[in-house]
Amino acid sequence: MPRVIITPRSYGMYSPDIWDRWEKAGVDVRYEPGPLAEERLSELLRDADALLVGTDAVTRRVLEEAGVRVIVKYGVGLDNIDAEYAARKGIRVLNTPGVNTEAVADYTFGLMLALARKIPASHADLMRGEWKKTTGLEIWGKTIGILGTGAIGKAVARRAKGFNMRILAWDKYPDPAAAEELGFEYADLESVLRRSDVISLHVALTPETKHLIGARELEWMKPNALLVNTARGGIVDEDALFRALKERCIAGAALDVFGQEPPVLPDWLRPLDNIIVTPHNAASSVEAVIRMTEQSTERILEFFAAGTNADP
Repeated sequence: MPRVIITPRSYGMYSPDIWDRWEKAGVDVRYEPGPLAEERLSELLRDADALLVGTDAVTRRVLEEAGVRVIVKYGVGLDNIDAEYAARKGIRVLNTPGVNTEAVADYTFGLMLALARKIPASHADLMRGEWKKTTGLEIWGKTIGILGTGAIGKAVARRAKGFNMRILAWDKYPDPAAAEELGFEYADLESVLRRSDVISLHVALTPETKHLIGARELEWMKPNALLVNTARGGIVDEDALFRALKERCIAGAALDVFGQEPPVLPDWLRPLDNIIVTPHNAASSVEAVIRMTEQSTERILEFFAAGTNADP
């Protein structure tokens, strides 16, 4: 009987019948909500055939003694998995593309609007019994710069059209057909950062994109610009960003992801009114959780059904 280790905390939350599906397929499931420490994950994988993983760090150390034949990411980004070492060991690494596209795009716009209009600050004031007006920025008709025009970047562009925004984009691999369909314009990174009122990040975290937004790039941005990151924390040099926010070099930033999660935020950052932080929530809609649960399960069951040498 094949054994599967499952670590995402939201797995099955809205799909109670999913456990019956594993049982009917003859699969032994070990559910241990993560993210797990390297030592614990390594221990679990020694006698497992598959790993269905969330944000746990699947490092070389974890995989060295692992018996798994396949790893399926509960989501899209594979940056927490040492896919290169897994391939050397003959371990298939799969993901579930498209499952959280709309959820992340919705959340991106939610952060954008909340940051522009200072909604969290107004909520906090009123909960303290303070009736204070705040003055924010409008999004309607502004210019948005989208860095990364994959599925989520395109979904954000569709929403931006509804706000009558001019859309600029940067991507190492441009998609001219999408640009024509959605009415956005590609430009080089510096031009996008200098011309945009809002910058929204949607690139994968790779060695090339690590600290894509650093001190120099922040200096290129307008003083009244907003930065929204729902992609990966390592894309932004957080020290440089926090300094820029403290010195009011840009108007604000909303971050759902961090280089280290949970992050260790400096105490002096907490009183600032130009930053919103949330705990990697963007993909966590009910609908996305259902899709991630069902599709990640399907990927593993198809792998088992097809055999070790066949594509699922």
